[in-house]
Amino acid sequence: MPTDGYSFTRGIFAGEINDQLLFPYPPQLDTLDSSEAATVTRLVQAMEGRLGGLIDSVKFDQEETIHDDVIAALGEHGFLGMTIPRRFGGLELSPRAYARVCEAIGGVDASIGVFIGVHCGLGCKAIVMYGTEAQKEQWLPRLARGEILVSYALTEPLVGSDAQHVKTTAKLSADKSHWTLNGRKIWIGNAHRAAVLVTFAQTEVERDGKFVTKPTAFLIEPTMPGFRVVETVRKLGIRGSTQAELEYTDLRVPVVNVLGEVGRGFAVAVHVLNGGRLTLAAGCTGGARHVFREMTSYVEQRVQFGKPLADFEITQRKLATIASDIYASDAMLGVIANLATDNEADWSLEAAIGKVFASELIWRTTDEMVQLAGGRGFVKPYPYERYLRDSRINRIFEGANEILRLFIALNGIQTLSGQLKEVSVALREPIKHLGLLSEFAAAKVRNAFGASATLDFELDPRLAVHKESFEKHVAELRSSAESAVTKYRGEIVDRQMVVERLSNMAIELFATACVLSYTQALLERQDDARAVLLCDIFCVGSGLRFRAARVALAGGADGTLDGARRALTAEVRADKGYALPDSILDVPRKSGTAQSVK
Repeated sequence: MPTDGYSFTRGIFAGEINDQLLFPYPPQLDTLDSSEAATVTRLVQAMEGRLGGLIDSVKFDQEETIHDDVIAALGEHGFLGMTIPRRFGGLELSPRAYARVCEAIGGVDASIGVFIGVHCGLGCKAIVMYGTEAQKEQWLPRLARGEILVSYALTEPLVGSDAQHVKTTAKLSADKSHWTLNGRKIWIGNAHRAAVLVTFAQTEVERDGKFVTKPTAFLIEPTMPGFRVVETVRKLGIRGSTQAELEYTDLRVPVVNVLGEVGRGFAVAVHVLNGGRLTLAAGCTGGARHVFREMTSYVEQRVQFGKPLADFEITQRKLATIASDIYASDAMLGVIANLATDNEADWSLEAAIGKVFASELIWRTTDEMVQLAGGRGFVKPYPYERYLRDSRINRIFEGANEILRLFIALNGIQTLSGQLKEVSVALREPIKHLGLLSEFAAAKVRNAFGASATLDFELDPRLAVHKESFEKHVAELRSSAESAVTKYRGEIVDRQMVVERLSNMAIELFATACVLSYTQALLERQDDARAVLLCDIFCVGSGLRFRAARVALAGGADGTLDGARRALTAEVRADKGYALPDSILDVPRKSGTAQSVK
C-alpha cells in the first residue's frame, strides 16, 4: 500500500479518493500482535479497576493534586513507560496500543489522562524521537520506572503553543560550552515535579549565508541555576493535574542538553504534538463512552411524568446522536492509529480532524449529561458537573480547534494552489506564521497511485447510498475549494470563515469514510444490525452538516453574512462591547476596565 507522504484528506480537496489508505479497515490488535494485545489488556483492566482503588477522582478534584502513591502505582504497572523502548525499561507500545490505553484512561479520570499524556506522549516521546544515545541512557530508564517525571515546556504568555515564534531566547556562550536561556513559560503540566523538562527557545543560526533566529529544543533540569517555578495555577477542570508558570533567568544549559539539532526545534514540537493529538482524541473518545454509559443508565432510572426519560423521543434523539458520534470517533481512531504506525505516512491532517471531532464530542456528551440530569447535573456530589468541567480543556489542548480547522483547510487547499502562483505564495506565510507547518505539509503534494474520484472498494449493499453520497460530496468539496481559491486568490488566507467551512466539509468526509470502512469490517465479521443503524444515523447527519457548509459557501454567505459580521465586529471593537441602549432601562454604567491579558 503506497503511503509515503500521502494524505487521504489532502486527496479529497483535489477530488481524489485514496481509498487504499482507509480500506480495508485495520484488523484488531490481537490479530496483529497477541503479545502486545495482552499487555494492553492488562493495562486497561488495571486502569478500569481504578488502579487498585487508588484513583479517587473526587479527591483529585478537591485537593487539586494526584498523590505520590498513585504516581508510584502508575510506574509499577508500566503506565509511565508506555512510549519508551524496551531496551530502556519501557513497554514500547505501538501507536495503536498506546491509543487504546489512553482511551481507557480517558474513561476513568481526565486528570490522570493529562498527567500521563504530558509524561509519556510529550516529554518521553520527545526524548525517544530526538534524544542522543547519551540523553536516552541518562533519562529514559528512570522515566520508565516512574522514579522521576518529565515535563514539556512550550507554551508562552503571548505566543501560546506556536513553537515557531516563542519569545524565550537562548544565546551560545563565547566558549561554546553552554547556552543561556531567558524567558517565561505558562501552563506547563507536571513542571513542579519534573526532574527534566523539554523546552524551546529561539537561537541564532546560519541559513544560506545569513543569520536568522530559529527555535531549538533543550533538556533542562530544575536544579540548574536560573530556573524557577513561579506558581501553579487554579483551573476550571482537570484539577488533579498541575500546570505551572516557569521563569528562566540566565539559565545555563550545557550544549550537550540540546535536543535534536540547533535551529530544528520546530520539527521536534510538530512531530511530538502530532502524536499528542491522536492520544487526546483517544482519551476524549473513551471519556465520551464512559459518560454515555452513565447517561443511558440515568435516563432509564429517572422517572418524569410517569415514565423513564428514555421513553421520551427527545431523549432518544440525544442518545442516538451521541451513540453514532462515538461510533464515528472510534472509527476514526482506529484509522489514524493505523496510519501512525507508518513512519513515512502523512497523517497530520487526519490527527487534527480526530482531535477536533473527539474534543467536541466529549463536550457535547458531558453537556447533554448535565442537561438530562437536570438539577443533579449542576451540583455535587453528583459527578456530572465535574465531567463537564474536565471536558472543556480538550478543545484548547494540543492546538485550539479554531487553529486546527485553519490547518486542515489551508493545507488541503495546497493541492489546488498550483493553479494560481499567488495563492501558493500566500499560503506559505500564514501556515508558517500560525505555527502549523509540518515537514509533510511543506512538501509538494503528490497523488497516491490508483487514486480516483470514486470509492473503489466493494461495500455491503446496505452502505451503497452512503457511498454514493460520499463520492458526490468529495466532488463538491473540490468544486467549493476551487471556487474559493479562484474568487479570493491570495486573500483566501484571510477569509477564515470561508476556510472554516471548507475544513468542516473535510472533517465530515473523513469521518464518513472511516465510518463506512469500519461498518464494512463489522459486517464482514458478523451481520451486525446495530452497526448499520449507527452508520445510517451518522452518515445522514454528517451529510446534512456537509450540505449546510456547502450551501453557505455557494449561497454567498461569505460575501453577505460574513461581510455583515466583519462590519458589526468593527463597531463592537470601537464601542469596546455592546453599546446599544438597554431595551427596558438604560442605566449609566460606572467606568471600569477589563482584566488585561498576560
